[in-house]
Amino acid sequence: MKSLYTLKPLLLLRGGFSFFILLFAVWLVGCGSSSPRFAGDESPKKESKKEKKGNVRFSSSVVEEETKEDDKKVDLKKVEQRFSSAKSSVAPVSPKKENSEPKKSESASSGSFEQQKMMDAILAWMGTPYEMGGETKSGIDCSAFSREIFRSSAGKDLPRTTDAQMKLGSPVSLENLKFGDLIFFNTTGQNPSHVGIYIGDDMFAHASVSFGVTLSSLYSSYYKKRYTEARRIIQ
Repeated sequence: MKSLYTLKPLLLLRGGFSFFILLFAVWLVGCGSSSPRFAGDESPKKESKKEKKGNVRFSSSVVEEETKEDDKKVDLKKVEQRFSSAKSSVAPVSPKKENSEPKKSESASSGSFEQQKMMDAILAWMGTPYEMGGETKSGIDCSAFSREIFRSSAGKDLPRTTDAQMKLGSPVSLENLKFGDLIFFNTTGQNPSHVGIYIGDDMFAHASVSFGVTLSSLYSSYYKKRYTEARRIIQ
């Protein structure tokens, strides 16, 4: 009888050990079946990162070309000085035109004051980063920028896309560009793919892919060979 009692604990230990092994095997099978689920969870995260990068339709080669070939820089301070001095030049003119109301209304639509208003709006956006589809100070694209400038300074409601904006107004030659004309470029192989606002002296304001909202020269290597046409919105 003693030998049976001594054997019982051993049998119990063996049984418990077997039960533990069985539980461990079930747990392993459970982990094996769930591992594809976790692996599947990782791949969408990688795809979402790719999608974020894909939000900008411009490839790195486009950015590289623009940065390298933008070889004629604009001095922003000189531009600001030129337009700020225009403010003072308008002031003494207005009293002389008080007697003739028709002339007064003409100057309001096409004179230096309106150019200054548009230029003030442009300068207020300087340095805003580029964002494809963006429409705010945290990020904006080229057609949203031109649309916002015309809306806020000229009361003109432009379409949202570059392609639609190129169908507005009347065509104008490169030699006859005036302040406020929209100018279009082929920067991606698709025309038009970029738009800017001409501000005089062969310069234009735009939301650049590489530099954000900035002023550029029409005669820098990059823009000169990619210019396609211009449209006059304000006659």
